[in-house]
Amino acid sequence: MAAPAFAADLRIGLQEDPDVLDTDQARTFVGRIVFESLCDQLINTAPDLSFVAELATEWSWSADGLELTMKLREGVVFHDGTPFNAAALVANIDRSQNLPESRRKSELSSVASVAAMGDYEVKFTVKAPDATLLAQLSDRAGMMLSPTAFTAAGLDFGAAPVCSGEYKFVERIAQDRIVLETFADYYNADEYIQLLLQNPKVLVGYDAEVV
Repeated sequence: MAAPAFAADLRIGLQEDPDVLDTDQARTFVGRIVFESLCDQLINTAPDLSFVAELATEWSWSADGLELTMKLREGVVFHDGTPFNAAALVANIDRSQNLPESRRKSELSSVASVAAMGDYEVKFTVKAPDATLLAQLSDRAGMMLSPTAFTAAGLDFGAAPVCSGEYKFVERIAQDRIVLETFADYYNADEYIQLLLQNPKVLVGYDAEVV
Protein backbone atom coordinates (compact mmCIF):
# COMPACT_ATOMS: atom_id res chain seq x y z
CA MET A 1 0.00 0.00 0.00
CA ALA A 2 1.43 3.34 -1.00
CA ALA A 3 2.33 5.80 1.73
CA PRO A 4 0.14 8.92 1.87
CA ALA A 5 1.48 12.02 0.17
CA PHE A 6 2.03 15.04 2.42
CA ALA A 7 2.16 18.67 1.36
CA ALA A 8 5.55 20.29 1.84
CA ASP A 9 4.08 23.71 2.64
CA LEU A 10 0.87 25.10 4.08
CA ARG A 11 -0.11 28.38 2.44
CA ILE A 12 -2.51 30.66 4.25
CA GLY A 13 -3.89 33.69 2.44
CA LEU A 14 -4.23 37.00 4.28
CA GLN A 15 -6.06 40.01 2.89
CA GLU A 16 -3.54 42.60 4.02
CA ASP A 17 0.02 43.03 5.19
CA PRO A 18 0.48 42.87 8.98
CA ASP A 19 2.28 45.74 10.63
CA VAL A 20 5.42 45.17 12.73
CA LEU A 21 5.85 41.61 14.01
CA ASP A 22 6.47 42.74 17.57
CA THR A 23 3.62 41.94 19.93
CA ASP A 24 4.29 45.09 21.95
CA GLN A 25 4.16 47.41 18.95
CA ALA A 26 1.62 45.60 16.76
CA ARG A 27 -1.83 47.05 16.08
CA THR A 28 -3.45 45.00 13.32
CA PHE A 29 -5.81 42.05 13.67
CA VAL A 30 -4.13 40.29 10.76
CA GLY A 31 -0.84 40.45 12.65
CA ARG A 32 -2.44 38.56 15.51
CA ILE A 33 -3.18 35.71 13.09
CA VAL A 34 0.56 35.38 12.48
CA PHE A 35 1.37 35.67 16.20
CA GLU A 36 -1.01 32.83 16.99
CA SER A 37 1.37 30.37 15.30
CA LEU A 38 4.57 32.19 16.24
CA CYS A 39 4.01 33.05 19.90
CA ASP A 40 2.54 31.30 22.92
CA GLN A 41 0.65 33.38 25.45
CA LEU A 42 0.37 32.87 29.18
CA ILE A 43 -3.19 31.60 28.90
CA ASN A 44 -5.48 30.86 25.98
CA THR A 45 -9.22 30.71 25.41
CA ALA A 46 -11.32 27.66 24.61
CA PRO A 47 -14.20 27.73 22.08
CA ASP A 48 -16.58 28.41 24.97
CA LEU A 49 -14.40 31.45 25.88
CA SER A 50 -13.17 29.88 29.12
CA PHE A 51 -9.50 30.35 29.97
CA VAL A 52 -7.17 27.39 29.48
CA ALA A 53 -3.54 26.79 30.40
CA GLU A 54 -0.73 27.55 27.97
CA LEU A 55 2.54 28.93 29.35
CA ALA A 56 0.86 29.39 32.71
CA THR A 57 -0.35 26.04 34.03
CA GLU A 58 -2.52 27.41 36.83
CA TRP A 59 -3.45 30.73 38.41
CA SER A 60 -5.40 32.09 41.35
CA TRP A 61 -6.51 35.44 42.75
CA SER A 62 -6.11 36.55 46.34
CA ALA A 63 -9.31 37.05 48.32
CA ASP A 64 -9.12 40.84 47.89
CA GLY A 65 -8.54 40.58 44.12
CA LEU A 66 -5.27 42.47 44.28
CA GLU A 67 -2.81 39.64 43.66
CA LEU A 68 -2.74 37.15 40.80
CA THR A 69 -0.36 34.21 41.29
CA MET A 70 0.64 32.10 38.28
CA LYS A 71 2.57 28.87 38.09
CA LEU A 72 4.50 28.51 34.85
CA ARG A 73 5.17 25.62 32.54
CA GLU A 74 8.62 24.10 32.89
CA GLY A 75 10.79 22.88 30.01
CA VAL A 76 9.78 25.64 27.57
CA VAL A 77 12.41 27.38 25.46
CA PHE A 78 12.20 30.27 23.05
CA HIS A 79 13.21 29.76 19.42
CA ASP A 80 16.73 31.00 20.21
CA GLY A 81 17.15 28.52 23.07
CA THR A 82 16.56 31.03 25.86
CA PRO A 83 14.56 29.35 28.64
CA PHE A 84 11.08 30.57 29.49
CA ASN A 85 10.77 31.10 33.23
CA ALA A 86 9.60 33.64 35.79
CA ALA A 87 12.47 36.01 35.01
CA ALA A 88 11.55 35.97 31.31
CA LEU A 89 7.92 36.74 32.13
CA VAL A 90 8.90 39.66 34.36
CA ALA A 91 11.13 41.04 31.58
CA ASN A 92 8.27 40.76 29.08
CA ILE A 93 5.78 42.60 31.28
CA ASP A 94 8.36 45.30 32.00
CA ARG A 95 8.92 45.77 28.27
CA SER A 96 5.19 45.92 27.54
CA GLN A 97 4.69 48.56 30.22
CA ASN A 98 7.78 50.67 29.67
CA LEU A 99 8.87 50.45 26.04
CA PRO A 100 8.00 53.95 24.73
CA GLU A 101 6.52 52.48 21.55
CA SER A 102 4.49 49.78 23.35
CA ARG A 103 0.79 49.60 22.55
CA ARG A 104 0.15 47.20 25.43
CA LYS A 105 0.50 49.85 28.13
CA SER A 106 -3.23 50.47 28.49
CA GLU A 107 -3.94 46.73 28.57
CA LEU A 108 -1.59 46.34 31.55
CA SER A 109 -2.35 49.67 33.20
CA SER A 110 -3.86 47.98 36.27
CA VAL A 111 -0.60 46.10 37.00
CA ALA A 112 1.38 47.80 39.74
CA SER A 113 4.15 45.19 39.73
CA VAL A 114 5.02 41.64 38.78
CA ALA A 115 7.61 39.64 40.69
CA ALA A 116 9.24 36.24 40.40
CA MET A 117 8.34 34.08 43.41
CA GLY A 118 10.60 31.27 42.25
CA ASP A 119 11.90 29.96 38.95
CA TYR A 120 8.41 29.07 37.73
CA GLU A 121 6.02 31.18 39.77
CA VAL A 122 5.10 34.86 39.51
CA LYS A 123 2.84 37.25 41.35
CA PHE A 124 1.02 40.15 39.68
CA THR A 125 -0.05 42.93 42.03
CA VAL A 126 -2.78 45.19 40.67
CA LYS A 127 -3.77 48.70 41.72
CA ALA A 128 -7.43 47.71 42.00
CA PRO A 129 -9.35 44.53 41.18
CA ASP A 130 -9.27 44.03 37.41
CA ALA A 131 -11.64 41.49 35.90
CA THR A 132 -10.13 42.04 32.44
CA LEU A 133 -6.52 41.13 33.24
CA LEU A 134 -6.78 37.43 32.38
CA ALA A 135 -8.32 38.34 29.03
CA GLN A 136 -5.45 40.73 28.33
CA LEU A 137 -2.93 38.01 29.18
CA SER A 138 -4.66 35.67 26.71
CA ASP A 139 -3.90 38.14 23.91
CA ARG A 140 -0.82 40.07 22.79
CA ALA A 141 -0.06 41.42 26.27
CA GLY A 142 0.45 37.82 27.37
CA MET A 143 2.46 36.64 24.36
CA MET A 144 5.99 35.93 25.50
CA LEU A 145 9.08 37.06 23.58
CA SER A 146 12.69 36.01 24.09
CA PRO A 147 14.33 38.57 26.43
CA THR A 148 17.69 37.72 24.89
CA ALA A 149 16.40 38.61 21.45
CA PHE A 150 14.48 41.76 22.30
CA THR A 151 17.32 43.12 24.42
CA ALA A 152 19.77 42.65 21.56
CA ALA A 153 17.46 43.85 18.78
CA GLY A 154 15.76 46.82 20.45
CA LEU A 155 13.13 48.35 18.19
CA ASP A 156 14.30 46.11 15.33
CA PHE A 157 12.96 43.02 17.11
CA GLY A 158 9.94 42.88 14.78
CA ALA A 159 12.21 42.27 11.78
CA ALA A 160 13.09 38.82 13.17
CA PRO A 161 10.75 38.00 16.07
CA VAL A 162 11.68 35.25 18.53
CA CYS A 163 8.86 33.64 20.52
CA SER A 164 8.18 30.11 21.80
CA GLY A 165 5.29 28.94 19.60
CA GLU A 166 5.03 25.79 17.50
CA TYR A 167 6.41 27.68 14.48
CA LYS A 168 9.47 29.93 14.31
CA PHE A 169 10.19 32.90 12.07
CA VAL A 170 12.23 32.37 8.88
CA GLU A 171 11.75 35.43 6.68
CA ARG A 172 9.39 38.21 5.67
CA ILE A 173 9.10 39.82 2.27
CA ALA A 174 6.83 42.85 2.58
CA GLN A 175 3.55 42.65 0.66
CA ASP A 176 4.45 39.13 -0.42
CA ARG A 177 4.91 36.51 2.31
CA ILE A 178 5.90 35.60 5.84
CA VAL A 179 7.59 32.23 6.19
CA LEU A 180 7.50 30.21 9.41
CA GLU A 181 8.80 26.72 9.98
CA THR A 182 8.09 24.13 12.64
CA PHE A 183 10.00 24.44 15.90
CA ALA A 184 11.48 21.06 16.79
CA ASP A 185 11.87 21.90 20.49
CA TYR A 186 8.29 23.04 21.02
CA TYR A 187 7.11 21.82 24.43
CA ASN A 188 3.80 20.51 23.07
CA ALA A 189 5.28 18.84 20.00
CA ASP A 190 3.65 15.45 20.67
CA GLU A 191 0.17 16.92 20.14
CA TYR A 192 1.33 18.57 16.91
CA ILE A 193 3.13 15.55 15.49
CA GLN A 194 0.77 15.02 12.57
CA LEU A 195 0.85 18.71 11.75
CA LEU A 196 4.61 18.74 12.00
CA LEU A 197 4.86 15.79 9.60
CA GLN A 198 2.39 17.14 7.08
CA ASN A 199 3.33 20.82 7.16
CA PRO A 200 7.03 21.36 7.92
CA LYS A 201 6.73 24.98 6.84
CA VAL A 202 3.96 27.56 7.00
CA LEU A 203 3.95 30.16 4.25
CA VAL A 204 1.65 33.06 4.98
CA GLY A 205 1.00 35.06 1.80
CA TYR A 206 -1.27 37.95 1.02
CA ASP A 207 -4.33 37.56 -1.22
CA ALA A 208 -3.15 34.01 -1.87
CA GLU A 209 -5.20 30.93 -2.47
CA VAL A 210 -5.27 28.53 0.44
CA VAL A 211 -3.89 25.19 -0.76
